[in-house]
Amino acid sequence: MDPVAAAANYPVPGIRERRGIVFDKWPFRLDIAVEYQDWILVAVSFVVVSIACLPCFCGRMHNRCSRAFTKWVYTRLHVYFCFVVYIDLFIVMFSIGVLPDWTVNQYIRQTIHFVSWVLIHLQKLIVSISILMGLFLMVRFRDRLFMAAGMEHVTVIRWNWRDVFGWSARKRPVEVFIWKVEGLFSSSKKFKPNDVYVECHMGHNEPMRTRVHNNAGSSCLIRESFQLNIDESAAGTLMTLLVKDQALVASTELGRLMISTRELCGIEDQTGKRRMIFDYSEENFISLDLSPSGKIWIAIAPVDDSEPHERERLLSEEDALTC
Repeated sequence: MDPVAAAANYPVPGIRERRGIVFDKWPFRLDIAVEYQDWILVAVSFVVVSIACLPCFCGRMHNRCSRAFTKWVYTRLHVYFCFVVYIDLFIVMFSIGVLPDWTVNQYIRQTIHFVSWVLIHLQKLIVSISILMGLFLMVRFRDRLFMAAGMEHVTVIRWNWRDVFGWSARKRPVEVFIWKVEGLFSSSKKFKPNDVYVECHMGHNEPMRTRVHNNAGSSCLIRESFQLNIDESAAGTLMTLLVKDQALVASTELGRLMISTRELCGIEDQTGKRRMIFDYSEENFISLDLSPSGKIWIAIAPVDDSEPHERERLLSEEDALTC
C-alpha cells in the first residue's frame, strides 16, 4: 500500500479536518483554519471602526462625494451614530456567528486585552516619538538654535560627509591681514576705553585671536595677520571676525563680520593676487562694515606652502618660459 495514501487514511490526532463552507447552521459557517478566522475578525474590526470614523475621514477629503456626505452628516450626527452602532453590532455578531472557533465572550476578551496592551505601551510610544521629534527639530533648526545661543560661529563637530566616502576637499591656505578697526561703540565699561582684539572662526580651523590692544577706544590699529585653511568646494562656509572688548570676567562683542568662502576668494583676488608689494596702506586693504556698527580693514593673500627647492624649480621654469 502507498505510504501517502495510508497516512491520509489515518489523520494526525488532535488536528480536526477542515471542511470549508458548511451549512449545518443558518446561514452558513466558515470551517477554516483558526489563523484565517483570526485575520477575518481583525479585518471586520477595522471595517467597523472605519465606519464609525467615516465623518472624520470624509471631512479631510476634497472630492464632491466626500463634501456632500460631510455636509449632510454633520447636521445629523446623533442619527448617524445610532445607526452605525446597530450596523457595527450586526456585522460583528454575524462574523462571529459564521466562525466556529470564536465566541462573543472570546472576542470581547481579546478586544479588552488589545486595548490594554495599547494603553500600556502608549506612554513608551509617546516618549519615543517625542525624543525623535526633538532630535529632528534640533537638527532641522540647528542654525537658529546656535544663533539664539550666540554660537553660530563655533564649529562643534569637525566632520564632513565627504570624509565618509574618502573624497579629498580642495583645501589651501590663505593669510588674513587686519589693518585697523574704527567706529566702534563703547562697551559696558564706563570709566575705561575699549581693550580691543579680533577673534576669527571659520569651519574646521581652530579659533584665532590677535593680541589685546589696551585703551584703544573706538578705533584701533591692529596690524596683525593669521593663516587659515579654506575649502573651495564648500563655498558657503562662513568666516566670522569678532571685534571684542576684553573685560575682567567675559569679553564684550563690539562688532562682527561674516564672509562666505566665495566672498573671501573675491577679496583675495582684489587685495592679494594682484599686489606684488604689500604694506599697511589704504590701497592694499578694503573696508567692510561691522554689525551693528564700525568698520574693519582687511586684506587676504594666498600662502605658498611648497618647499624652497620646489619654489626655486617653479621660478626657474617660469623664467625659462618667459625667455
